[in-house]
Amino acid sequence: MTPITTRLAWLVGYLDRPEPRKYHTSATALLGGLGIFVASLAAWVVSAMGRPAEPHELLPNLVVGALITLLLGLWDDRVGMPVLAKLIGQAAAAAVLLVSGIVPDLHLGPVGNGILTMVGLVALMNAVNFLDNMNGMVAGLSAIALAAFAWGSLERGATGVAAGQLALAGACIGFLPYNFPAAKIFLGDAGSLVLGYSLGVSAILAFDGPRGWGQLGPVLALAYPMFDLTFVVITRLRDGRKIYQGGRDHSNHRLASVLKCPKKAVMLLWLSGAALSASGLVVQKLDRATPALLLVGLWSGLLLVAGIRLSSVPIEPNLPRPSKS
Repeated sequence: MTPITTRLAWLVGYLDRPEPRKYHTSATALLGGLGIFVASLAAWVVSAMGRPAEPHELLPNLVVGALITLLLGLWDDRVGMPVLAKLIGQAAAAAVLLVSGIVPDLHLGPVGNGILTMVGLVALMNAVNFLDNMNGMVAGLSAIALAAFAWGSLERGATGVAAGQLALAGACIGFLPYNFPAAKIFLGDAGSLVLGYSLGVSAILAFDGPRGWGQLGPVLALAYPMFDLTFVVITRLRDGRKIYQGGRDHSNHRLASVLKCPKKAVMLLWLSGAALSASGLVVQKLDRATPALLLVGLWSGLLLVAGIRLSSVPIEPNLPRPSKS
């Protein structure tokens, strides 16, 4: 699908133009998210034909929620969108999910569970959207996390859910050769919002398994996007800048500045994402206090140290830029 959506983007003018805060130096196609959505949905439908129906499998609400995020991102990529309007659209996608009854038991009562789920899902969509600022970053991390969630789904016997997660992970992997290390096409907001939504839904479904300490597993798997969002908010508030104004000041930007290579930074963060996902699976599988507290404490300490260290790295305006081809 990616070569098709690349040609389509150039045909209709869905292009990302260079800006000082961005790495690319020439106009680049922006419909990568559309290709990933179509390819993964088609693969999921085909896989469902050979299996009996399961709870949540191809549930219309899940697909409608993802479609809302796709359309929201396509509109934002094309004409731009005020922050409030974007948040309302994301909340609408989350509400479609909640209406389906897929709400984790967070021990806060029905209303508390619903509110926290919506806030968490919207926050994750924005965290992934924020993180889509380097070639291969979001597609690679998403593929890793989705594969881990699929592993957990298979262990719960939810083969239909696992098939959807693997279809989306496979689509991300198929997209990567066109996006990393040099980019012929970008995910765009459409792609990052769909992936953020899908990761959030996967985490919510994973909560249906363990009822105790294992519920920290999905949180660990998605720790890096939430860490980067927290990092950006804190550092921008500290420096007196607007939270929603884009810039090359994310944790991965500063890591690339330290390593003097964006490609190395992305690959190191893929490795970190794999370690976090593996830790999340261990916590979810064991569902006991000791391993959960040890792993959560370990990662919390590492991310805190990394955040403090990276926050002192100057924002580098002239990092090496990868060429388009």
